[in-house]
Amino acid sequence: MAKGFTIRRVGHIGIQVTDVDRSIGWYIDTLGLTLTGRWPMGESGAMAFMRFSDDHHNIVLFTHPTPVTEENRNTGYNALQHIALEVADRDEWLKALADLRRKGVEIVQGPLIHGPEGGRGPGNAFGGSGSRSFYFLDPDGNRLEIYTDMMKVPEGEQFPRGEYVDGFVEVFKK
Repeated sequence: MAKGFTIRRVGHIGIQVTDVDRSIGWYIDTLGLTLTGRWPMGESGAMAFMRFSDDHHNIVLFTHPTPVTEENRNTGYNALQHIALEVADRDEWLKALADLRRKGVEIVQGPLIHGPEGGRGPGNAFGGSGSRSFYFLDPDGNRLEIYTDMMKVPEGEQFPRGEYVDGFVEVFKK
């Protein structure tokens, strides 16, 4: 299938939070992000641009004065399932795990390996990507993942290569 364009990477994530200032502090103190800027949104809302690279922002924190309802749920003011933040290698991954634990952050899932190397079980529901991961929550309950070693899928190949067994995928059975 021909593509009209190519997505290079996830550019940034927007997260709905309940207290922008508290979240700014948490993302700085816990993950080492830098605040690019903070701006008001209407009378009681606010937004903050946070970064961990030389991009203007990688994460945008929002608090919106209008609560999410059935009528406005498609306006973009919803939570999301999780945000995955990649680190360079296994040493950096272990360093991140130790650092977050030292800061009192509860690891809510993992550490684990997604995929055949990690075995079947919680967190490996689809045979996985081979990545080493762990998950934790920010102050608003947004789920974050730190990972490394994501499997690459060559152009033209499909994933998963395998069959579903007991709700899981047995990969690499060709």
